Parts: sequence; structure tokens; C-alpha cells
Amino acid sequence: MRISGRDAVKILEKVKSKVVLYRKDNTDKFWSYKLVSGSRSEFAFDPTTKTKLVVRFDQLPPSIVGITDVNNIVGDSVSTALGRVFTGGKYKAKYTALVETEEALLLMISVLK
Repeated sequence: MRISGRDAVKILEKVKSKVVLYRKDNTDKFWSYKLVSGSRSEFAFDPTTKTKLVVRFDQLPPSIVGITDVNNIVGDSVSTALGRVFTGGKYKAKYTALVETEEALLLMISVLK
């Protein structure tokens, strides 16, 4: 079953030992999350979506079942909201991907380095 941005917020709330809500855009267009340990990698998504979860990553997303449609967005025109929720420097939106299931979302957090 596909998950949405709304579902992802609820799922991530349960794994605060691995990932924390980092920044919210003032328009709630994007929320970013940061890994608690390791690379402290960041990812962001729209928390209000109802049908799918498209995540923006600061690094290449892991190649796992349930993460599809990976696109490199470096050099593309992206929402200014992404600039407000990512730290900057190496922590900026570089890739997008569709995260299809809760299992893929949780495994993604464990695999990101």
C-alpha cells in the first residue's frame, strides 16, 4: 500500500531515535528530517500529500525495493522552500524519489549513510 506525506509524518514520529524533524518551511510546503547519527543526512517532503510520498534527498537514495523514480535534480529549478528546509552546503536537495511503502521508508532511514 502506498504511503503519503501525512502517513510519513506519523511513521517518522515513532522513530525519533534514528531521525528527527529538522525544519519546517513557513508555508508547510516542505518539512526536512535529519538522521540522528552517522552522516546526519537530510531529506524532505511535503507533509500534506494524500496520495504519494516524493522525497528530496541530499544524497543518492538507497537502491531498495519500494524506492522508485529516482531523479537527479542538481542544476534544475527547484522550489525555494527546499532552500529553507535544508541546511545548505552538502546538505541540499540533489535527488528526488518516490517512496512507496512504510517498509521502504524505514529501511531507507537505516541504509542512508
